Amino acid sequence: MYFNLVRPEQLPPDVLDDVLGNGWFRMRQGVFTCRYLLGSHGLHTAVWTRLDLRDYRPDRDHRRRMRRVERELQVDVVPFELTDEHADLYRRYRVHVGGDRADELHEVLYDLDDGVLLDDRSRPVPTRDVFDTWQVRMRDGERLVAFSCFDRGRKALQSVLGVYDPDYAKLGLGIASMLFEVAHGRDHGFHWHYAGYVVPGVPGFDYKRLVGPLQAWDPVERDWVPLAQVDEDELPHHRLQRALGAVTARLEADEIPCQLRSYPPYRLVHLNGLAERCMATPLYVECGEPRPGRARLALTWNPDSELYSLDAWTRDQDLSRHLPDHELPDDGPPAERHLLVRVGQAGTFGDPDQVVDMVRRAWRLGRRPVIPVR
Repeated sequence: MYFNLVRPEQLPPDVLDDVLGNGWFRMRQGVFTCRYLLGSHGLHTAVWTRLDLRDYRPDRDHRRRMRRVERELQVDVVPFELTDEHADLYRRYRVHVGGDRADELHEVLYDLDDGVLLDDRSRPVPTRDVFDTWQVRMRDGERLVAFSCFDRGRKALQSVLGVYDPDYAKLGLGIASMLFEVAHGRDHGFHWHYAGYVVPGVPGFDYKRLVGPLQAWDPVERDWVPLAQVDEDELPHHRLQRALGAVTARLEADEIPCQLRSYPPYRLVHLNGLAERCMATPLYVECGEPRPGRARLALTWNPDSELYSLDAWTRDQDLSRHLPDHELPDDGPPAERHLLVRVGQAGTFGDPDQVVDMVRRAWRLGRRPVIPVR
């Protein structure tokens, strides 16, 4: 499963624990999981993480950081309520840190199509909330200078969002608020603290590693392993690139036209339940020269089964307007933005030489894909 999003009507604490324990995480009023991240930084693997609180002990640097914050600010942990203060602070924070973030705080936490009403002061009021959300709140006198939102399950916490006042950036309130979440979880008998994924090769996610010895979710073995033991060279996106690169090199040696392409619409395909009949992987190889009105021969590779699939595809609607800029690579393989629909199948192969032989025969038999259309 490369991407999936579910929006449950209810999410009891025990169910949230199970969901988090299987490599899923909150997205607004739903839960999602993903294998890959494709965006301006290229293709990477999302490595879901958690911290075991049962034997957790903050190290010296953690204790020093928390004591400093407690000396200068008032810190408490209370149920979350979205106020004007929170919304205003989020706007300042978003401008300060930049990046791909929602314009408004309520867009991070709630689904607009579920109904976010406005009260008599024009403040957003959610009409649906399946999470038990709390906050670490930090004030300097009467001024709200930082907060983090986290959800409580039965034995698990998930850290959703951290926000701080740019004027107080020197205090490191982002990581500090996460440390206070961890301390709250440990002191109240929670077993796990989930902070979403890290992305090896993208430093912007590395702050999550600072809280302690994280575990990583292995989606193939469906188990948690120490993050320190994860072999980054064997992450799915590297394996995918190597597998497709091996075939591309062979085709180029035979002077058969081919092109490695990224496929940003793959998330839309999964979200709309089209993965059985449409291209659903973020990277593929287009074989031969595409001709108007004819099917395109394309090669994909599944990192779970380690099998290649060779299929014929037709281009359907242009999905460009549904693709945010942050999901489009700045460089690397050219991106295909149309919906690709499968119209024929040549088969699956474990050996790249078998794939090359099939493409070679198709190329020499008329310079176009020879695959029966279903």
